Amino acid sequence: MKTKLFALGLWLMAFTSQASAQQQTPDSCPLTPSLKDVFKQMPDSLMPYLTQNDRLDFIDFIDSDMKAEVTNRLSGNSEMTALTDDSLSIRMSDALRVDMLLMTLDEPLDSITQVVVFAETFIVDSIYGNTSYHVFTTDWQPLTNVSIPWNEAQQKRLNALRLQNILKRDEDILNNR
Repeated sequence: MKTKLFALGLWLMAFTSQASAQQQTPDSCPLTPSLKDVFKQMPDSLMPYLTQNDRLDFIDFIDSDMKAEVTNRLSGNSEMTALTDDSLSIRMSDALRVDMLLMTLDEPLDSITQVVVFAETFIVDSIYGNTSYHVFTTDWQPLTNVSIPWNEAQQKRLNALRLQNILKRDEDILNNR
């Protein structure tokens, strides 16, 4: 009986010391995810052109300073043209570009502190495009019918996405004169 109690006591001590060793201090807690982390977890349904392996290949290629180009599900080429901790851009095809922005909210929306802005630009006549925007949580839950409290810098980033189509059109017009 004493040996069983002794063994149980040792097991409890080992278990509690292991549990306390696994507790994280505030300094060791992971920071908010980068867009790269969020992009890896994106559902295939939001970007049907690409598989999860294609998305992972994009990241590996960019990290290796290689051209990040894959053959998409439609047997065409898609290329990630930019990737930072909070933004990315992918030329899905000659007719579609996808941009994503990861934004931290100044004022949390319920318990949400970060959102992903997913912008799809459909290119018209190879000059300019029509962009549609969708906002998601970092675990890819859509935020619809919700007023997002954008700060001034975030408004500028969103406007820059809208303006890049106009600027590209104007640049093309000027270059053809």
